[in-house]
Amino acid sequence: MTIELPAALTVEGLLRFFGSAGVPEGAPVIACVSGGVDSMCLLELLRRASREAGFPLYAAHYNHRLRGEDSDGDEAFVRDWCDARRIPLHTASGDVAGEARRTGRGIEETAREMRYAFFHALSRQLGGAYLATAHNADDDLETVLLRIARGTGLRGLGGIPPVSGCLLRPLLGIPRREIEAWCRENGVPHREDATNALDDCARNRLRHAVVPVLKELNPALNVSTMTALLRRDEEFLTRLAESFLKDHAVPGGVDAAALAALPYPLASRAVRRLFGEKLAAVHVDAALKLAASPDPSGELHLPGVTLRREYGLLTALPPGPVTFEAVEIPLDKPVIIENIRLKITAALCEKAEIYNSLTKFTIKRDTIKDGLTARPRQTGDELRLHGGSKSVKRLMIDRKLPAKSRDAVPVIVSGDRVLAVYGLGQSVDTLPDAGEPAVVITIEKWEDQDYVGKGY
Repeated sequence: MTIELPAALTVEGLLRFFGSAGVPEGAPVIACVSGGVDSMCLLELLRRASREAGFPLYAAHYNHRLRGEDSDGDEAFVRDWCDARRIPLHTASGDVAGEARRTGRGIEETAREMRYAFFHALSRQLGGAYLATAHNADDDLETVLLRIARGTGLRGLGGIPPVSGCLLRPLLGIPRREIEAWCRENGVPHREDATNALDDCARNRLRHAVVPVLKELNPALNVSTMTALLRRDEEFLTRLAESFLKDHAVPGGVDAAALAALPYPLASRAVRRLFGEKLAAVHVDAALKLAASPDPSGELHLPGVTLRREYGLLTALPPGPVTFEAVEIPLDKPVIIENIRLKITAALCEKAEIYNSLTKFTIKRDTIKDGLTARPRQTGDELRLHGGSKSVKRLMIDRKLPAKSRDAVPVIVSGDRVLAVYGLGQSVDTLPDAGEPAVVITIEKWEDQDYVGKGY
């Protein structure tokens, strides 16, 4: 998807960004406001755009309680501004410093996690509202430089995405100096965060010591075009890796020889999609070495996962048998089963198309008598295949699925009737004729959102 970032700070540019990002007309938007110049600029632009386009606008402020009276002053400033303009404001606060001590994580990371947890909860409360944050071109540059300093690949060089799920970043292509000038010209006040002047974190040190040198070399420095191009390259390679996995993956693993034969850019992405998006390059290389090993079996211990090469498959070995609680599957509302990292969606289809897939099933509508449920396998479960019925247990053994992974495979049922099994197929007597009413069930990998950048 190509996102059209505003070239200037105008309502027209903002609305074009919304359109290119696929935001439906009239969808509610929450402005995430710290009180700083970037977020106040965004709030005022959104206020003007909401009056012109008619979408509901809300504001959200999170008080991190890190700067005493200054933090409370930020909240009061945002509240007064919103009250004067009749913008509904939602606020929350948390003991960020205490939570950071308790978990042993950094202040910035903890603040971001607590802030975004509030924002996403508010989005759900308001019926799935979009979240708009004020990341700008300078934030994008600083993020890329931080990742270069820490070591990164193509994905990291892609910087901050302008759209990520319900998160929108419409100012991403605008330099901070232009945002500051716009606020001066339009009489939009803001609060200064005194900690931005300190060199107490890596981002501030880059901002004060490295970025000025780069801007001496190129006063118009803006990495937004570069990051947009690199994100497109990354998306293309990721789609190729996902296409490979559709053909060669089994629940919890993948054909080892096929994985080892892939070009490295695709193989590395396939490994991360299956076994952990945050695996370091050294861990990915070790996984691919295990996949290519001539030994019939072997194990590899990586952060958060143990891999085993077995039956020609490279699979994730859980610390013990993994299972999950049975869950009802509503229509047109995704269900996420977190501990097995899968998302299940069921959608009505008036005229069926038949899919030849082990992760997407077209079920004849009149075979669904008692709703839809995803549950682990049970004794006696069978799939009716061409040539006769076969137990789900035998199918798992035939597919060489490791025993510890078998209870993590969703079985889709209606009442006591088995309709389909993830990675194994569906009962032939549930297949509709082409053009017949049906329900399409899609099961896919699910990953948490990854948030980047400092501030709002």
